[in-house]
Amino acid sequence: MKIQFEAWINAPTKSPNVTILFEESIKSFKSSAYRASLLFSYLGLFTLIKEQIIKSTKPSAIPQSRWDSIIQKLQNDDLWEKTVFDEIVNSSSPIFNIDDDLRQQIKYWKDRRNDCAHFKDNEIEFHHTESFWSFIKSNLSKITIEGGMESLLNKFVQHFNPTFTPPDADFSDLVQEIESAVNTNDLAEFWKQLLFRIDEYGLLFHNETNISKIFKRVFEISSERVKDNLSEYLKSKNRDLSIIIIYPELISYFKYSSAEIRSIWRNRIFNSEHTAFTVYAALLRNSLIPANEIKEANEYVFDLLKGPSPKNEEDHFALASNGFGDTIFEVAIATKRLNDWYTWVNPRADILAYYVEKYPLKKETVEVICEMYTRDKYSFWLGERLENLFKEKNDKKIEFHQIANTNGLTIPDQLK
Repeated sequence: MKIQFEAWINAPTKSPNVTILFEESIKSFKSSAYRASLLFSYLGLFTLIKEQIIKSTKPSAIPQSRWDSIIQKLQNDDLWEKTVFDEIVNSSSPIFNIDDDLRQQIKYWKDRRNDCAHFKDNEIEFHHTESFWSFIKSNLSKITIEGGMESLLNKFVQHFNPTFTPPDADFSDLVQEIESAVNTNDLAEFWKQLLFRIDEYGLLFHNETNISKIFKRVFEISSERVKDNLSEYLKSKNRDLSIIIIYPELISYFKYSSAEIRSIWRNRIFNSEHTAFTVYAALLRNSLIPANEIKEANEYVFDLLKGPSPKNEEDHFALASNGFGDTIFEVAIATKRLNDWYTWVNPRADILAYYVEKYPLKKETVEVICEMYTRDKYSFWLGERLENLFKEKNDKKIEFHQIANTNGLTIPDQLK
């Protein structure tokens, strides 16, 4: 029998010691040893909190001598559990940023722990353990150290300062610390401060930066709570496409609605024509555009998009397998739109040359291009790109010549 809590304990943010205790709890639960199961889970939670305290920076309001004493007790096998409990329920000079209701709940589960450890008269059944698991999953992220967010921000700043840290040093431990150091209600402010302190404008230039590397790692290893909050924050600040442009494989983490998807390909991708195909291809590659809307999307994007063509094979394959080449043929070739050389062809010269290079040539395509060169006025922009293409891609030139010769078409001198 697979228990839902097993997926939670196997998350990469858990230390080996914590994972072992929770695994023992699962084994005991499946064996109907519910007292042992609850006790192991209690110890797992307290071990996790103990490790969180040890790796945290001292809260500014706590005297150094008291903090040193806490750390020393946590490293004592006979004192650590009581020390964790005392610090959690301490509301007079707290090291934890939690409310009194949560402190009372911890006291309740401490009593249930004693029922298990000392075999008291209170019965412990399966529902006690399941309730405790729900308590852990619901409240662990709330048990944060006072000043933990500020401390973690400083750790990120120091890590990405080459004076202190090599450029290729791993920072996964800092990303994992977000889960325990930042309350859900404070995450938006945390992302804001992180952007400001690492490189405020980094995402605007669509290049891999320190902040983009951090966000990528968050999506890769953080809990659903943290990932979902980051995706919503980036969407609310219109920075989501900036990270997708750098790492298209992260698009699924944003959990876009159907309305948001349409807004992306009908509006938002055109904010940067140099990167529009990267985002559009990512939508197609991840099947985010409904099948019955793809033809409409292809026609809309091709009609409005002017500028650089797709630059990598992954994007080309996503476009080709979703009929984008057919759209170019129908709109530009079948209707002989190439005659409208100044207002229509010139802005699309890159995309049209891309079509000739990447897709099998049809008779109609060769015919329209040959005819284009017979006119006094035609798109010299497109002509220049085709001429360079035939110089660089001899196999494409041969393909073009064969179709022209087979159909009795006169090959323009520029393309010989």
